[in-house]
Amino acid sequence: MAVAQIDEVLDLIGINVVSVDIACEFSLSSLELSILSSAGFAGLILGSHYSGFKTDQIGRRKVMMYSLCMAVSSSMTSIFMPTFYLFALLRFLTGLFVSGASCNNITYMSEYTKAKYRASIINFMCYAFAASAIYLPLVAYMLAPMNRVMFTMYKFKWQTWRLSLLINMTPGILAIIFFATLPESAKFLLSIGEDERAYQTINRLYKSKRKQDLTSVGITGVTDPDTPSNLGDNRNCCVKIWRGTAPLFRQPLVGNFLICTTILCGFLFVGSAISMWFMELRQLMGNRRMTICDMLQSNATNTVKAQRICPSKTSNYIDSVVLGSTFLGCSIAVSVFLLCMRHFQILFMFTTLATICGLSLNMLVDNVPILVATALFTTLCTSCIPLISSVLLDLMPTHIRGMAISMAFLFARLSVIVANILMGFCMVPYCLLTFNLFVLITLVVAILSCTLPKS
Repeated sequence: MAVAQIDEVLDLIGINVVSVDIACEFSLSSLELSILSSAGFAGLILGSHYSGFKTDQIGRRKVMMYSLCMAVSSSMTSIFMPTFYLFALLRFLTGLFVSGASCNNITYMSEYTKAKYRASIINFMCYAFAASAIYLPLVAYMLAPMNRVMFTMYKFKWQTWRLSLLINMTPGILAIIFFATLPESAKFLLSIGEDERAYQTINRLYKSKRKQDLTSVGITGVTDPDTPSNLGDNRNCCVKIWRGTAPLFRQPLVGNFLICTTILCGFLFVGSAISMWFMELRQLMGNRRMTICDMLQSNATNTVKAQRICPSKTSNYIDSVVLGSTFLGCSIAVSVFLLCMRHFQILFMFTTLATICGLSLNMLVDNVPILVATALFTTLCTSCIPLISSVLLDLMPTHIRGMAISMAFLFARLSVIVANILMGFCMVPYCLLTFNLFVLITLVVAILSCTLPKS
């Protein structure tokens, strides 16, 4: 499961680590860089609702297999694109195809986990996000000493950032091989009335662990009394999707669903947007003793508008490793706090700390404290994403969990695109307003976390 999580991050966020070099090759404006950063998320938004519907119809594992195979193929094709818009189109298709795996891995894992351990297991599985956030800049850093243009073939210049993206496909290929050996979710099989297949799946897992089958302990079958009654629904696809979605916006689910979705949107709005623009942000900053906004505006004033600083500073990759390491540290902290604290308490504590770090960016003037505060502001939010996902899963019945997660992440990814466009247009000219808007959203999320169910 972890390799699938890593592949998702590499497909969506991988281009942001080499975004400066991509912008240099294609001579991109801030608008075009925003389009590129948003392309994968736009594909996720378009595909996530349908993926959530299909995973509750044909199964978690099958959707993930189809999704990963198509995403790896699209990503492989994209690195050979000679023009920006063809490259952006293939990144959009990669996001579209990876949508099936992006949420199903969490749903799949949760259905093989006891409810009381679900948050810890999902959070542990999401260490893969932090590992990939370290892996990406390390690969780019190791390739940095190489010539920017490795070779030329038929006027096509193969630059090192393309090799970096090629190396990033390795986890996706491993994930396909791994998923080929896994069974379908037994809870899903029960939810669609496939009791015999569910029994065989559980029996196979029991035999692999206990070296004996379930009949030896007197269990000859399994069933789910909560199986929905509309298994034979022959309505068309659009009607089925609506019928699968509608319960999320009705009582008794709508309240908890909207609260969890809003919190998730806030985490992704703040965490993902700043992470995606981190390399560009560090590239634009100088080394003077000034606040982050003063540095950005000073450099913008002293730099010719059409000029872009190329190539990416090698030190930026080290800064990105610091960001990934901070993410891993925050994720480990979540796991530790889960042993003695409730979900809403951890969410409130982390978002409060993130708010303080965000506010401190208005005053800090040294480069290292700015890097640490930025990293904490971002990662304290992103490390809570698996936690709020597990809360949402606990509050949803089995037969619509896939749809609930997909719908929540659909809105959350839409918020990422909005934040991404905001960063592209306002990061320099309206820096103070932009960063404090992120702080305000983090504060709102902290307040909303107190309204979550306490059980």
